[in-house]
Amino acid sequence: MIRRVLIPLDGSELAEQVIPHLLRFVAPERTELLLMTALSSFILPSLKNAIRPLASEQTAISHEDEVSERLLEVAQQLNQNGFRVESKCLAGIPAESILRLAEEAYVNLIAMSTHGRTGLGLTLLGSVADEVVRNARPPVFLVPARIAVQSDSLPRTILLPLDGTPLAEAAIPAARQFAQDMGAMIRLVRVVDPYDAENAGDGLTTGQVFSDLDNTEGQPIIRQAVCYLERIRLRLQLAGITCRYHVTAGGPADSIVRIAHAESADLIVMSTHGRTGVERMVYGSVVSQVISTTTCPLLLMRGKALVEAYERGDNAVFAKSSG
Repeated sequence: MIRRVLIPLDGSELAEQVIPHLLRFVAPERTELLLMTALSSFILPSLKNAIRPLASEQTAISHEDEVSERLLEVAQQLNQNGFRVESKCLAGIPAESILRLAEEAYVNLIAMSTHGRTGLGLTLLGSVADEVVRNARPPVFLVPARIAVQSDSLPRTILLPLDGTPLAEAAIPAARQFAQDMGAMIRLVRVVDPYDAENAGDGLTTGQVFSDLDNTEGQPIIRQAVCYLERIRLRLQLAGITCRYHVTAGGPADSIVRIAHAESADLIVMSTHGRTGVERMVYGSVVSQVISTTTCPLLLMRGKALVEAYERGDNAVFAKSSG
């Protein structure tokens, strides 16, 4: 159960866009919200006074007052919706402050908005969200700015892409927890390389989808993927979760987004490597592409940390941070 959620805000409409999406997944009677903002201009004031005119300093202080006031306004609005809300204004670099507070406050989830753009001169997430996703121990509920808020009804479909690796399977406990809390169905997705399927004689073309209702006799690659997902489905069904699966060929990111749209998914749950540099460009490309094109929020978690927790017990990832 998600008992405490950290929501970083900076006074902008973009940062606040995560809130209506998040409220579809949490309930006032069981979840406390912790709002925070990091006022980075408070760092080393004596140094900044030496390098910045007084007028600029006064402008910064005025802006910080506005951000603090907006934080209180958002807290009051959430109080009116029945949530227990705490707000904090911290001095420090935003990403570092978010990660530190998440540890100190034992939060189960960090919820953030991102512009989710790509292109020359633009990072995909924005530097703050990017660093939080790569380093946070609790899962990160991430909402690209372009995504419209869905209806007020409870989420019904959670998409869980798996590739057979322990890293991807690190997302299973979080998906299961959300599905149990929401009474939602989990749809497992396995994407195979169309070249491998063609060479194996499976006759699977790019974009073609096999579900758990289809006959896969005589198709080795597909049958292997189906057997893998069937084992995961049985584990989830033992936890009382309705689960179906899909096997498709094509590019992983395009396939995930396509199935999420076709199934009207409310949430995509994925794990990340948390790497930097060239390794991140290689291993993080699928998650990055999904973020740039998805039509629903994502739940992202650092794979290495969650694999270690998952090996100690299925619920350890949440129990560890629940305080």
